[in-house]
Order: sequence, then structure tokens, then C-alpha cells
Amino acid sequence: MTIGELPFRVEVLLSLQRALWDMVTPSLRGVAMRLQYPLIEARFIFEAVGEDERMIAAEVGSYVIADFAPPVDISFTAVAAPPETARELSADEEWVYLRRETDAP
Repeated sequence: MTIGELPFRVEVLLSLQRALWDMVTPSLRGVAMRLQYPLIEARFIFEAVGEDERMIAAEVGSYVIADFAPPVDISFTAVAAPPETARELSADEEWVYLRRETDAP
């Protein structure tokens, strides 16, 4: 799917990259996205999830949705995955951000 001059995937990746500026915290282990036009899904994988982590995911989502016109929609969620657990992609997801973890399983 192409919107404007760039493929939809490229526009979403650029939007997410900009939206993540100043939003990456030490507890953010990774961000995975899934595209099913017109839906953009993102999973923010934190060591633990509280109100701050949910607010970060919502704020990034606000920045991203502002870059697109209807019918594009978003579903951004914050999920917990303690450092001792592996970070895994779900079906059709790809990494947008991945923290370096040298001791990861």
C-alpha cells in the first residue's frame, strides 16, 4: 500500500522513529509493529508496566496518528516482559526498536 509518495510501511517507520524521540526509557526493551492497512499496531515491551509506561505508548501513538489521515488508525499497547524473559515477535510483527541486551536468553 502506498500513501503519498512513500510506501505505507516506510511512512509508518519514519513516523515511529520521530515519535520515539525522547520517549525511550531505560526500561523499554523493544517496540514491535504490525501493519494491516489501515491499522498500525505497536507493542511497547517494558520490563514492567505502570501508568508511566502506558502514557508513553499513548503519547507515541498520538504523534504517529497525527501523521496520517483517515482511514488510518492505531492500536498501541504497553506490555511487560521482565529482563529474564526473551523478547519475541508475534505473527507479522517487525522490530522498530530493540534495546541491546548482552545477557538476554
